[in-house]
Amino acid sequence: MRDCRLMAMHPRIRLAPLPFVLLLLVACTGTIGASPTPGSSASPTPGSSASPTPSPSSSPAPTTEPNAGVAIVRIENVGGFMPPQMIWRRYPDVVLYGDGRLITQGPQVALYPGPALPSLIVTQLSPHGMEQILEWAREAGLFGPDRMLGQPIPDAGMTNFTIVYPDGTHTTSLSPGFDGNSPDPDIAAVQQFEQVLLAVRTWLPDDVVGDDAPYAWTRLWIIANPADPQNLPDPQFATEKDWPLGSLATLGAPMTFGDGYRCAVIDGAELQTLRPLLVEANELTLWRSEGQLYQAIFHPMLPDDETCPWF
Repeated sequence: MRDCRLMAMHPRIRLAPLPFVLLLLVACTGTIGASPTPGSSASPTPGSSASPTPSPSSSPAPTTEPNAGVAIVRIENVGGFMPPQMIWRRYPDVVLYGDGRLITQGPQVALYPGPALPSLIVTQLSPHGMEQILEWAREAGLFGPDRMLGQPIPDAGMTNFTIVYPDGTHTTSLSPGFDGNSPDPDIAAVQQFEQVLLAVRTWLPDDVVGDDAPYAWTRLWIIANPADPQNLPDPQFATEKDWPLGSLATLGAPMTFGDGYRCAVIDGAELQTLRPLLVEANELTLWRSEGQLYQAIFHPMLPDDETCPWF
């Protein structure tokens, strides 16, 4: 019998609507949740004998390894002509770490101004689920030499799919302008891969450990600059709070972007002091430090973030 996972990534089938693909998986495996691995009895690898594989529920719990904080799958929008202030707030669409943490952007509050802190959600995957995702990445063509799909559009940015395998790192860059219905099977395959990760509980229900939870970040970077009360966007919505940590005039280090912009990483006891104030703040909150008002962007750091942005 043909490998049903490979069938699902066939150029014609992978262009089909998602319900059709789900039906295909049901027909092949008898369940939507069971995601066979190479060599399993549910889906033998062509040319090899089938050997039983433990069910996802019997997989060992994720452990903290040396690569626990390394992103093995990252899907993110990069570049594009937009103000740095917007880039500093940007997060990957999906990032999967070596300890099985899958971090995605959570529900966004439909209010203006929005909260000062982003909504980030963690889904914990079993080792079996991580292996399955890497296998699906290969089936989607996300391996081998780096490549570019689509025609680059100046100043429009692109979506990067970066996968880290034991034998190296692969990046596929997808230019904008595709709405998920591309006639190009290579583009359709990588877009389907992203949709699978954004709905991982549908595709790997037996390999999701526990409930989704807010990402418990322990560090953030702050980018602050003096605010001109006469030149604020929507000043009627601005609120003010007293800055609780030292002086914003000497915060961290100056940035190469603009005049007066400074950036610092905040963690430990200082973060515990600041955290409750951030929960009450919004993206237009001004911070008063030594008689001066400052605008600030707060960016909770992902496990592999190391420092402030370079500009």
